[in-house]
Amino acid sequence: MTEEQLSPEVTKHSFRQKIWDYLMKNELTNFPLSVYDRIPNFKGATEAALRLAELEEFKKAGVVEINTDKPQEPVRFLALEANKEILVPIPRLRSGLFLHVTPVAGITKHKLRTLSKIYGLMKVGKPLGVESNIKVDLVVVGSVCVSRDGYRLGKGKGFADLEFAMMMRMGAVTQDTLVITTVHDCQVLDSLPPTLFKEYDVPVDIIVTPTQTIIVNPRLKKPTNIIWHMLSERRLKTMPILQQLKEMDEKDGKVVTLKEEDSDTEVQKPYRSQSSHLKDKKPFRARRNLAGNDAFEEGEKEKVVKTRFPKRRTFSKAKQDGNTNLSSNDMEEKLRNGDKNTQQRRRNPRPKSKSQVEFSLKLSNIYSGARIRDLKNALSERGVKPNEIVWQGCRGICYLHFNKLKKKTDLPEQPIQVDSIMANLQELRIGESTGNETDFIIVEPTKPISRIEVTDVTSV
Repeated sequence: MTEEQLSPEVTKHSFRQKIWDYLMKNELTNFPLSVYDRIPNFKGATEAALRLAELEEFKKAGVVEINTDKPQEPVRFLALEANKEILVPIPRLRSGLFLHVTPVAGITKHKLRTLSKIYGLMKVGKPLGVESNIKVDLVVVGSVCVSRDGYRLGKGKGFADLEFAMMMRMGAVTQDTLVITTVHDCQVLDSLPPTLFKEYDVPVDIIVTPTQTIIVNPRLKKPTNIIWHMLSERRLKTMPILQQLKEMDEKDGKVVTLKEEDSDTEVQKPYRSQSSHLKDKKPFRARRNLAGNDAFEEGEKEKVVKTRFPKRRTFSKAKQDGNTNLSSNDMEEKLRNGDKNTQQRRRNPRPKSKSQVEFSLKLSNIYSGARIRDLKNALSERGVKPNEIVWQGCRGICYLHFNKLKKKTDLPEQPIQVDSIMANLQELRIGESTGNETDFIIVEPTKPISRIEVTDVTSV
């Protein structure tokens, strides 16, 4: 992608927005299809991972730190398959710094693939704190945009930069530790304005795409330590490990001064809800709701489109011609006796089709005042369509049931990707929450529960 295709407004966000728009317009992403405010799961991520695995730097590495984003999942799998130890950041650094995953002798490829997914890592990984003496040989990060001279843009939250600075403070990495990113070719620019980048931004040394490997020369300087004056008290409260590092620095005699306001260093602009480039193609969230009426026309951009869940079949009383003027006695006789067709329908109603549940998700930590309609709206906005919902809002939990995908022609059934849907539900809130990170709904796989408890969401 060339710089001419980018917005003339030179900000970090303008570059991200154009890359996201380009990926969406050209359908270059895998599930989750929406790339906004995330590291894009680009098409060709597996090919890029295989190319990365051929690098001598990867082959020689014993411990590899890899981010938890979906496009780097093949890298995690290949690292485990190559008998390497991997470190993955704990999401949003809420309860620590890393999860340490070590390979198991004789493990099957199927189990390795499960282990490389988010929920597999969370289940098996052992927490690793700042007191660890582990040394990292290679760092693999995801990106929204990179330049051939090594500058990198993530999704704008600053976690990858902070994680690297914390590793530097621990002594786990040095200036010589290689940082590699895997991206689609369109995410690589010839250059990015150096003035946009600060001392805390982590550059990359090698860029790997499905078709090429780019060695950055000369390398850019990496952050040497945590820059405390760029962090707020709010961020420290949400990350106990940061507080621990702060106390360590103060104990060493360093004067730590925090930023008074919020930690965000860049003012974010509102994201376009499914970029305007899809003129002939209806946005995913609105396709089933538009009957000659574009819900994204001017003046209607705030319209909430609810997901259409399966409705229960109902049977109305049969209408009989010429019965509108029956007396009350005649009507009672008619209802008591009925005709043969009506009686046959009552005795033998059409059986409801029962589809097999492929998997279920349990959602917990739900705000006590939330309603099921809040959940439906939130699921609709993220493109998640469960077949059934079990709502137990008073207990702060609910269950989502997903059925197997229907067969198309002679194609075999396609399994639903559990981890993809879970990734699409990350950082989900519903109801009147306080806005703290602890309000995020916890999403985890679970065994299907009895269908007797299933709520008919169409009647709520």
